[in-house]
Amino acid sequence: MGSLADNSFVADLHLLNPNPFAQTPTLASLVHDRLDPQAILNAIVRSVAGVTGAALATADGRSVAHSDHLLHDPGRSAMIAATMGLAGQLIGVVGGRELEEVIVRAESGIVIVYAVGTDGVLTVLSRASTNLHHINTEVRSRIEVLRTVVRNGR
Repeated sequence: MGSLADNSFVADLHLLNPNPFAQTPTLASLVHDRLDPQAILNAIVRSVAGVTGAALATADGRSVAHSDHLLHDPGRSAMIAATMGLAGQLIGVVGGRELEEVIVRAESGIVIVYAVGTDGVLTVLSRASTNLHHINTEVRSRIEVLRTVVRNGR
């Protein structure tokens, strides 16, 4: 859990609610949402224009969670895990030791697969015109929390 000096998640806890009759969330509910994998994935989708879905899986291909507008597909998790395994082997070609991401581009969109430590993989789907820098910035700001989620088996 972050310290008071750790402001990386403070933005996640701020809510602007124009409805004065809405119930104010408790700190406990905000912390739960911060560690809820589906809430994290939905936040990534909402935060970057053009991102259409996100899915989190274990490195061995077990689905952990997916964003709201992405259908559950266990085959996708296995395929993404296999992609990361192959890419991990290929990284040696350029002298690397730790894989960070794999990007697949097509005229219809982009698939980015991020290593989430050694235990997980995050897949982000976007339109072809989406700014990759914005996606990377958003994902990198949440990667440590995602590592914790995958490690804890949530």
